[in-house]
Amino acid sequence: MFYTKRRANGVGLAAPQIGKGVRLAVIELYPTSLRRDLAKAEKVVIVNPKITWRSKEKAYDWEGCLSFPGVRGRVPRAKRIKVRYIDSEGRAVMAELSGFPARVFQHEIDHLDGVVYVDHIDDIKTLMTTGEFVKRILKT
Repeated sequence: MFYTKRRANGVGLAAPQIGKGVRLAVIELYPTSLRRDLAKAEKVVIVNPKITWRSKEKAYDWEGCLSFPGVRGRVPRAKRIKVRYIDSEGRAVMAELSGFPARVFQHEIDHLDGVVYVDHIDDIKTLMTTGEFVKRILKT
């Protein structure tokens, strides 16, 4: 799954996105063409994840998805979450996450629950092609 995720220039991939009916996702944060400022982090495999707490405070940021290539939208997400999951070694993990890592975990866990990021968009005018995003938002 990490190979597939990297080939698509993504930071996360959930098993259902590649036709696998298991509650598993992979996450690997590193700088990408659209998020050059991302810090590299360890690869994470999350099995049977569950968000056990979400902050009421929301943050808006731009998201894309390998299931919707070439499209981005501005999505509200909880700023902080607590999550539990099983890692690739079979260990139970409890983690508290904030910022972009919390956003990615929420995005991937949503996939496992049959929800996609566009379901969260509250202003459909923010949905745009990646080309428009680069021109209008990144201004590169």
